[in-house]
Amino acid sequence: MKNKKTVLVVYNPVSGMGKFNSFIDEFYSLLKDKKYEPDFFATKYANQAKNFISICDNYDIVFSVGGDGTLNEIIQGNFLRDEKLNICPIPNGTCNDVAKMLGYSKNPLTCLRQAMEGENHKIDITTINDTPFLYVAGMGKFLNIPYETKSSTKRKIGYLAYLKQGLIEFNNKMKLYDTNISIDNKDFSDRYSLIMISNSNHIAGINNFHKDVYLDDKKVEVLLCKAKNNLEFINSFASLFMGLDNANIIKVKGNEINLSFSEYLDKSWCIDGEEFISDSKNYNLKVKDQMNFVVPKNVNKRLFLKK
Repeated sequence: MKNKKTVLVVYNPVSGMGKFNSFIDEFYSLLKDKKYEPDFFATKYANQAKNFISICDNYDIVFSVGGDGTLNEIIQGNFLRDEKLNICPIPNGTCNDVAKMLGYSKNPLTCLRQAMEGENHKIDITTINDTPFLYVAGMGKFLNIPYETKSSTKRKIGYLAYLKQGLIEFNNKMKLYDTNISIDNKDFSDRYSLIMISNSNHIAGINNFHKDVYLDDKKVEVLLCKAKNNLEFINSFASLFMGLDNANIIKVKGNEINLSFSEYLDKSWCIDGEEFISDSKNYNLKVKDQMNFVVPKNVNKRLFLKK
């Protein structure tokens, strides 16, 4: 019988301007004080966390210390395992949408204390062409910004790097994509400038992006935008955030989405802030699994059907 509690701390040493490096010793001491046996794993290149998590030993908790990209790699590695690990996001990146949504602090040590006193909740995992993601997948206007923003710029100026890249994208011409799309077998085919599938109420640093999200209902929020130019786009999302109806915005919940584009995409999909490279015109997105997350006790209970 297992007689000790073990944790794995996966961290990106350059994420969040390298802030976590100064907390490692205190993080280790606090874990030991709580009677945990910690292992630390520093990532050095893309997909290293994914590959390691897919084959590593069983741990009571895996801490993901970094941004949403680091967390996505851990999710992808965990998806490949027969026996899933419990995940806990510790925000140390540029955006940290998931950790903020769940109520974690900006301070890594405070986060660890929250986790040690926290509770477990299952969260849906969605796949795009069998590749798992946790909270958002999208294509079209502005959704190339997360993966086109240079890491070196994020290390220098943090979240402002996304705003800088956003100004560049704003000046680019709006493109509409001819799309055959069905959501739970209902047809929504049209020409769209943005398609977003998410399981989160905190997206791109914006809180309450969606108002009625459940993370464990085996459904995702689908947002389709038909705006034809930048002014229409801005007005459409302004209406969305004010809770007003807009003819250019369609919102619907679903379990499975099938999309077929009339041409190959000129920009990749973005999943959890990372580039999803595919040479296909056809995409299937489906809620496929659930994973156990450690969340603070003060988590917004309205995020979960199962309390």
